Amino acid sequence: MKILFTISQLDFADHIAIAYLSAIAKHLTHSTYFCSLQDHDFLGEVNRIKPDIIAYSTNVVGYEQIVESHKKAKQKHHFVSIMGGPQATFSPETFEQSEMDAYCVGEGEYAFRDFLVKVEGGESFDDVSNLITKEKRNTVRPLIRNLDELPPADRDLVISSSFLKDVPKKTFYATRGCPYKCAYCCNNYYHQLYKGKGPIVRRFSVERLIKEIESVKQQYRMDFVKFGDDLFAMKADAWLEEFVGKYTKRIGIPFNCYLRFDLVDDSLLKLLKEAGCFSVHLSVDSTSDYVREKILNRQMRKVDIVEKLKMIRDHGINTWVNFMLAAPESSLQDDLDTIELSKRAKVTYPSYSITVPMKGTQLYQYCVEKNLIDPSVYQGDMTGCSLRPTLPCFTEKEKDIRYNIYLVGALIAKLPFPLNKIAIWLIKIVPPNKFFKTIHSCLYNYYISNRIFKL
Repeated sequence: MKILFTISQLDFADHIAIAYLSAIAKHLTHSTYFCSLQDHDFLGEVNRIKPDIIAYSTNVVGYEQIVESHKKAKQKHHFVSIMGGPQATFSPETFEQSEMDAYCVGEGEYAFRDFLVKVEGGESFDDVSNLITKEKRNTVRPLIRNLDELPPADRDLVISSSFLKDVPKKTFYATRGCPYKCAYCCNNYYHQLYKGKGPIVRRFSVERLIKEIESVKQQYRMDFVKFGDDLFAMKADAWLEEFVGKYTKRIGIPFNCYLRFDLVDDSLLKLLKEAGCFSVHLSVDSTSDYVREKILNRQMRKVDIVEKLKMIRDHGINTWVNFMLAAPESSLQDDLDTIELSKRAKVTYPSYSITVPMKGTQLYQYCVEKNLIDPSVYQGDMTGCSLRPTLPCFTEKEKDIRYNIYLVGALIAKLPFPLNKIAIWLIKIVPPNKFFKTIHSCLYNYYISNRIFKL
């Protein structure tokens, strides 16, 4: 069979879920194709390929475009359709309006395998675990315990047919799952969905990971590696020691990864630096302990953040630290304090996001209960993380100031006294404007390309 994998748009990392699903399909001797609505003529591709199956993957952003394109394609060609990804998992109630033949909820490789077998055999796929169909909503199967049993990810499918083949940074994943349940993250939904279905956090073997990186390195430009795991390493353990030895010998390319402040210590940093770690990404979220732990459920042991950042800097590793602005119950001073904290800690690049309660998260439910959002009309998605705050618990003036922090807070943290104090006074009285947005764009591009990713 011919399978066309379709997404709304491609960012600066190939779609790892599609890479694994394509590998499953090819293992069953099917042919796979890739299409991005933003970059390709979808209907033209459907007409050219004449796929037996179109497999869509999308989150909230891009969902409507996917559905609109799907309905047009159905008028041109007969095929079986299935949708996976965050939209299908977190908003299963949209199944009927999507006009898909199936939704795949949660981890999809083996569900997709069984679905393909049923379709090829002309059988009903109504009883396949993880699938929602017109006749049935099935429960999810247990999580894959041994990730190495999966066929090697088909990274070529997306990379070879997109601009990514020439992009210097390539993204890899050493793990699946996150042990924490932050209120703003969809991981807490996964913990509920897979309760009793196996361990949430799983790791590929070091050898499996290194072979995947080697394969991409041999075929495409790769000057920098980003590990996109929610949490790359929790401690200096045997896995990390093996990773250091094999990565330095066989890859030898600088990389970035995600860590947590309360898990950072000298032994962990020493190994990461030895492997070639150029920068780490961490989150403070809020300078208010109450907001961070009680509202955002960060579950982070109380540590001296400034000292932890100094420790990382002493190991010669750059820091990318994220703060969430306009979180419920946060004060304006809490958000202004992020600038002073970044300055004292000499953060390489302090970045900001506007708090957006995503559907399916504890924070979303909290905001519904507090009447901060109306679920019947709320359309919050990740694009809101870079827009002016919308939650009604803040005045319009407070929203402006917080958005100004988002735009120029990183710059202010770099200014010497008394310029930093003057700049803080300025963002309290000057509305957000194009000049601030230009500063934000320039600063982001410079630091991400030169100090966070070595591009």
